[in-house]
Amino acid sequence: MADDEHEDETEAESEADETETEADETEREGERVMSRSDGAAILREVADGVENGTIDIQGENGFTVDVPEHFELEVEYEVTDDEAEFEVELEWPMEDGEPVAPDEEHE
Repeated sequence: MADDEHEDETEAESEADETETEADETEREGERVMSRSDGAAILREVADGVENGTIDIQGENGFTVDVPEHFELEVEYEVTDDEAEFEVELEWPMEDGEPVAPDEEHE
């Protein structure tokens, strides 16, 4: 199938990276080309996880994220001559390895 062929071509790009730049910092990132319906399904799973307090990303390099009751949400849309980017970022402080809600002043 053409989709499978395209997916194989982007497999190297879609491998999730896990880097530890400091003893207490871990970053996991994955990227791959997909259809709108597949992307929407993943975003629905993430939204359900946010609502339930735990985002569970499946797959070989999957991970689980505990989400506090309150967090900072940033939505960004950027367009250049050759690319558009829509980014959603959730952020909250961590204390002793556990998520904590940001101060009221950040809401």
